[in-house]
Amino acid sequence: MGSKVKSFFASLGYLVLSFGIQLAVSFVASIGLIIYHLVTNVSSTGESLEAVVADVDSMVNFVVGATSWILLFSSIITILALILIYKIKKRKVKEELLINGTKPINYLSAFLLGALCWFFNSAVLTLVSSAGVLENQFNKTDNILAPLLEGSLIITFITVGIVAPIAEEFLFRGVVFNTLQKRFSSAWTIVIQGVLFGVFHLNLVQGSYATILGIVYGYVTYKTKSLWPAIIMHIVNNSMPFIMTIIFGDYNFSTTASLIQAIVAVIGMAVILFLVSRTNPKVSEETPLDVQY
Repeated sequence: MGSKVKSFFASLGYLVLSFGIQLAVSFVASIGLIIYHLVTNVSSTGESLEAVVADVDSMVNFVVGATSWILLFSSIITILALILIYKIKKRKVKEELLINGTKPINYLSAFLLGALCWFFNSAVLTLVSSAGVLENQFNKTDNILAPLLEGSLIITFITVGIVAPIAEEFLFRGVVFNTLQKRFSSAWTIVIQGVLFGVFHLNLVQGSYATILGIVYGYVTYKTKSLWPAIIMHIVNNSMPFIMTIIFGDYNFSTTASLIQAIVAVIGMAVILFLVSRTNPKVSEETPLDVQY
């Protein structure tokens, strides 16, 4: 029991570290952006520093507009920090974090699963929202995500659709998964890291579907013994809103369409997960004697 507790808290330690990095980067970047905003406005407008400082809304809007850039850099720094920790501990990054190739069929399955996961979550969220349930929570989620829509759409796509998913998979299906699996069974590892993934999002709506996604990503990582399928799934899932907007514009499906969408997505996910299970060999359960967290 003691070793499992140590493994769990070691995982939490990595999450706290990552969260701390995000906060630190956000703080430093915000201060830097505010200083840049003040200097450029004083020099370009000729207004006094006091007048520019008094325009709080302008400063806030300037910082909010750079949210995607801040998330981009914090994601990159998080990955580099985790790699540095593993290097300092003389750990085998590629081997332990499963940064290795896999079967072509697993890449295709990951791509389809990523899209189906988004269709399922999107449909369920539409149904719940249409029913008037958790209205305050949906509003909070919208407020949290709103800053990401400010600024360059291309940078937002690169950050939210590509870089952030890679960083989160490196952290959860890589570091956290590896840390938990040293002492927990694979089933418990998949569930725990999925729940932690949900909690890490810090709000009920995002956390609920992130938990489901985390468990699916974890299972695929476990079966394929590679981090790449989960990365592909996550990138596809996060990119779907951009793709759907390009194809359908400001789309808004009916309740009936959302219900059908959810059912079809669940069936599709079940079929592909079954395929992943059958096309990948059973993974042996071995508990290492010498464990390093």
